[in-house]
Amino acid sequence: MNENIFRAYDIRGNAEQDLTPDVLVKIGFVLGNKVKDSGSDAIYVGHDSRLSCQRIFTDLCAGINSAGIKVLNLGLVPTPMVYYATNVGSTSHGVMITGSHNPKDDNGLKIVLDGGPVSGLDILKYVKKVESCATNEANIENISFEDQYIHEVVSKSSTSKKLKIVLDSGNGAAGILAHKTFVALGHETISINQEPDGNFPNHHPDPSKEKNLEQIKSKISETNADLGLAFDGDGDRVGLITNNGDFVLSDHIIMMLAEYYLKQTKGPVVFDVKCSDELGKMIEQNGGEPIMEKTGHFNIKNTIKNTNAVLGGEMSGHIFINHEWYGFDDAIFSGAMLSKIVAESGKSASDIRDHFPKTYSTPELNLNVKDEIKFQMIETFLREMDFADAKINTIDGVRVTIDGAWGLLRASNTSPKFVLRFEGDTKDSMLSIQERFEQNLRKVFPDLDLNYH
Repeated sequence: MNENIFRAYDIRGNAEQDLTPDVLVKIGFVLGNKVKDSGSDAIYVGHDSRLSCQRIFTDLCAGINSAGIKVLNLGLVPTPMVYYATNVGSTSHGVMITGSHNPKDDNGLKIVLDGGPVSGLDILKYVKKVESCATNEANIENISFEDQYIHEVVSKSSTSKKLKIVLDSGNGAAGILAHKTFVALGHETISINQEPDGNFPNHHPDPSKEKNLEQIKSKISETNADLGLAFDGDGDRVGLITNNGDFVLSDHIIMMLAEYYLKQTKGPVVFDVKCSDELGKMIEQNGGEPIMEKTGHFNIKNTIKNTNAVLGGEMSGHIFINHEWYGFDDAIFSGAMLSKIVAESGKSASDIRDHFPKTYSTPELNLNVKDEIKFQMIETFLREMDFADAKINTIDGVRVTIDGAWGLLRASNTSPKFVLRFEGDTKDSMLSIQERFEQNLRKVFPDLDLNYH
C-alpha cells in the first residue's frame, strides 16, 4: 500500500497503481464503521467523469457494505452535490470519488463525516489496522438531490436582469448540472465542453490556469457574452472571465464576493496564504475580519466553521460561501452569485474587476520536486534562506514580505511540486522579491530546475 496517497485533506493517487481493490475495500470498511459509530446507517457516494470511477465505486462500496452500511448512490455529480446531500439529506456522511484537477489517470476520495471534512491522514491510521473484511451483499440505493439543489440555488441567486453567460465545464462533472442551473436562473446560457468525458479531450479542467481558458475566451468574444464561468473536473472550483475576455484572479473573485456579502453582514473572511495583501486590506475597509489560513479546502472549511466566517476562498478557485449557504466549496453556486453581482451592479464584469486595487503579481508558479521529500525541502529552505530585514510567515511554507512586496514558497499537498507566487506595489518590487527567492533557491538547492510551469 502506498501510504503517500493519504494526504493532508484527501486521498489521491494513480487510479490503477495506488487505488487498488484491496486498499479501497479497506478504506470503505473504515468509513462504514465510522458511520456506524456515529449512529447512522448510510453514507452518500458520488463520482466525477473519470474513466476509473466505476471500478473504484464498486470496490469502495464493497468495503462500506461489509461494515453493514447502506450506500446512497448520487451517481455522476460534481463534488458540491455530495456536500449538499450531507447538509440537507438523511445522513451527514459522504464520499466523493474524484481526482479533481489532477491528470486523467489519477483519482481519489474527498470524505465528509458528521458534516465535516476528514483528513486522509486520519483515515490511514485506521486502514493500517484492517486485516480483512467479510463480504456482504451489495446494499446500494440510487438517490438524487438535483431538483432540490437547483431550486435552492435559484432562490438565493436569481436577479431580474438577465445576462448572456458562457459556461465551460472542461468535460468534467459539473457540465450538465451547471447548464440546467443557469437556464433555470433565466440567463442566456451557452455551454461548451458540457458532456462529461474522463479523457478531458478539449483541455485540462483546471480554471485557475489561464492557458486552459482559450476556448471560453473565444466563445465570449464570438457571442458578445457578459461573462464566462469555467469549472474544474469535479465542480468545486470556479474561474471568472470578463466580457473583455480578461482572466480574473481568484483573490479578485473573493474581493467581489466579500464586498457584496460584507454589506449584508459583518464577520470574518478566510483566505489562503497565496492571496494578495490587498484582499486583507479590502476586507478590513468593508468592516470584515481578514483571516489568513493554510491552503487546502480542509483547512479553509474548518476555519470557516470555527469562526462562523461569512465566506472563504483560495487562489486555486475554491470559493466557500457561508452566509445563507452551507460553507462548502461550490463552483456552481459561487458562479451564480458572481453573475448576480454583475447583473445587479449595472456595470460590466470588466469594470467591476478594474475597481479593485492595482498590484503587480504573478499567477501561481510551479516547480517540479520529488513528492517524498518536498516538505523536508521546505524545512531546509527555511533554515538556510537569507532574507535580511524581512517579515517571515510560516503558516504554510514560507511567505516573505519586504518593502510592500511579498513572495511565497510552499509544497503542494496534492502534487509533486513547489507552489510559488509573487506580488508587489510596482512591477520592479515584484520582480525584485522574485529574484531574491530564486537566488535563495539556487543557493539552497543547486540542482533544482527553476523552469516554471
